Amino acid sequence: MNNIIRIILADDQLLIRAGIRALLDSLPQCELVAECSDGHQAIAAARQHKPDVILLDIAMPGLTGIEVARAVRLFDKATRILMLSSIDRRETIEEAMQAGADGYLLKDFVLAELLAALDAVCSGLCYLSPRIQQLHLEPAASGNPAGKTLLTARQLEVLRMVASGKTTKEIARLLCISPKTVEFHRGRLMERIGAHDVTGLTRFALQNGVLC
Repeated sequence: MNNIIRIILADDQLLIRAGIRALLDSLPQCELVAECSDGHQAIAAARQHKPDVILLDIAMPGLTGIEVARAVRLFDKATRILMLSSIDRRETIEEAMQAGADGYLLKDFVLAELLAALDAVCSGLCYLSPRIQQLHLEPAASGNPAGKTLLTARQLEVLRMVASGKTTKEIARLLCISPKTVEFHRGRLMERIGAHDVTGLTRFALQNGVLC
């Protein structure tokens, strides 16, 4: 990362903000342009500062981080949103990514992981804490075949469109989500059903009647 990364930090816990601020202060490539303690402040700061990255807590008063992400995406598609949370539930992670987040960082992170996350999202990639990948992004157990019942409604939508030949940009436009969110869902689909490429996804869709 050669350029200065302008960052907004939004978290309602003062001590957590202080700790993250100290980490950011140790990174010469980062500039903290605003701190916010609730969701409404975060949206206002995003409008005012147009940062490169928003570090966004999920559990905040007023508006949750997920609600903030949705709101920011209505007027800003460029800012990268990196969720910060101690919540590692699959449903919460998926909801955050569907809301427009570019990454999800568990709050037990160390400096090296924060730097890796910032590097990834600023490069246009999706970042998930390694522990999240270990907990949730493994293929379905063999005793429960990876059929349609294992997929969320949004995953089914993405699967249908991938199998019908639509590109990432086309899917993003049709579903009103970011291309990175489409890539996140496609990766999750591959993990869930054991596919290695788009051909594998298409084969699964045909075999399970997803295109019907």
